Amino acid sequence: MSEVFYHAVQQIVRDYDGHAERIWTSTPSSAEVVYRFLQFEGAGPKIATMAANILARDYKVEFSDYYSVDISVDVHVLRVFGRLGLRRPNASNEEVIYKARALSPAYPGRLDLPCWIIGKNWCKVDESKRDCGSCFMSDLCPSARK
Repeated sequence: MSEVFYHAVQQIVRDYDGHAERIWTSTPSSAEVVYRFLQFEGAGPKIATMAANILARDYKVEFSDYYSVDISVDVHVLRVFGRLGLRRPNASNEEVIYKARALSPAYPGRLDLPCWIIGKNWCKVDESKRDCGSCFMSDLCPSARK
C-alpha cells in the first residue's frame, strides 16, 4: 500500500502540478473524473467510482453529469439488492451495476450509501439480527414480508 500511495503522490506532482484538486476542477464529466482516477496505480473501477462518488456526495464537487459514477458493489449492496428482489441470487457485480444504472440513470452511485446504511444497520447477514421493522424499505422488501 505504501508503494501505491508513493506512486499516487508522484503522479499528482507530475500530472497535476502537486494539486490533487485539479483532478476534478473545471466541472469535468463524471467519466473524465473516473478515468483520471483509473490512471492511478492500484485503482480499479470500484475505487475510481467510489472516489468520484465521495467527491460528489460528501464534498459537493460539481461534475457536468453524474451518470458515470456507478454504485460500488460490496456485501451490503449485494445483500440489499438481493433481499429487495433487484438481482438474481448469483448475479455478477456487473449485473448489479447495470441494475443501479437502470434504477437511477442520471446518478447510479446515489444508491451506494443508502444500500450500505441499510445493510449495516438493518439488513444483517444473520437472519436473527435483521431489523426489518425499523428499515425504511420494509414496505417494499419481499424479504421483510416473509
